[in-house]
Order: sequence, then structure tokens, then C-alpha cells
Amino acid sequence: MVLVGSLAACSLEPEVVTLPDLAPMTGDSPMFRLGPDNLPLLPPVVSQLKYEYYQCDTLVSDWFLKLLLAEMNFLEKESGLAHVDGSACAVSRAINQGQAEPRFTVILFSSRKEANDCVVNSRCAVARNVTLVPREGAVWRSYFLTDFELKKYYNHCMAPHQQWHKLITCDGVVPKV
Repeated sequence: MVLVGSLAACSLEPEVVTLPDLAPMTGDSPMFRLGPDNLPLLPPVVSQLKYEYYQCDTLVSDWFLKLLLAEMNFLEKESGLAHVDGSACAVSRAINQGQAEPRFTVILFSSRKEANDCVVNSRCAVARNVTLVPREGAVWRSYFLTDFELKKYYNHCMAPHQQWHKLITCDGVVPKV
């Protein structure tokens, strides 16, 4: 009987909560400024084997960055993690990873030094990442929050209509038929 209960628990959908709007959901400009083939107009500031990194202010519109920061602040508080104010950020683009469309991740930091230490020198004390997931005709937001020192890791998915899928990436959310 214990085994049946355990198996049933594994098949449960993650908890989904509808959040109030935490920030404007639209603005006068597109959320990302991209050119042909959905690629950035400017070259990356750092190139690595699997990722290219871009300046946040050249890609992310102001209203969309405010939305990402508001959602991240909410998730930090819910997860009991230290606040990262987002005064610096970078955008990574996954390359050579077999995706049909480029995957972009907005990485939030509390200072330019912290951003440089993490992106250039691979010394990150925390991670506050938002991967944009094109899905079902919309852009879902997959949040990854961690404190490496405390070994705490959290994934959350924000889907359209402010649907918060707790403790799961957007890729892990089962599509509705």
C-alpha cells in the first residue's frame, strides 16, 4: 500500500498557482530586440564553447526586464533566498545544443563585478537565471535560483496568464491536450 501511495505521488502534476500581475506584462517595444533568424543584432561580449553572452541592455526591453525582476524577487522570497537586485545582467544564448530555435537566458546580478566574476571567470556565488522557452505560441519563463554555498536549488516555471508551476522547469510541464 505504501508503494501505491508513493507511485501515485510521483504522477501528480506540480502545484500550479495563478499569481496577480507583479509588473506590466506588455510594453511599447518587443520583449527582446532581435534581428534576422531571431539572433542579436550586436556581437556577443563573451563567447564560449556552448554559450555566447550579450549585454542585457542591448537585447532586453525595459518593461520585460522589470517583469523578470518582479517575478524573480517574488520567487526569491518564496524560496527563502538572498535578494539579487538585478542592477547588472547578461543574456546568454545556448549554441551547439541541438535546439531548433535559439534559447536565451537572462542572468541577473547585484553588481557588474559579480557579473564579470560569474560570466568571465566562472565564479558564481548564486544564480538567478530566467530561460525563455518558446512554447505553445507564447514565451514561457523557466526560473533557476540557487545559492551554491548553501546548496539550495529551485526551479519554477511562469506560463501565460501568470500560471506559476512550482518546483519544475517549463520543459518539465506536461503539455495540455
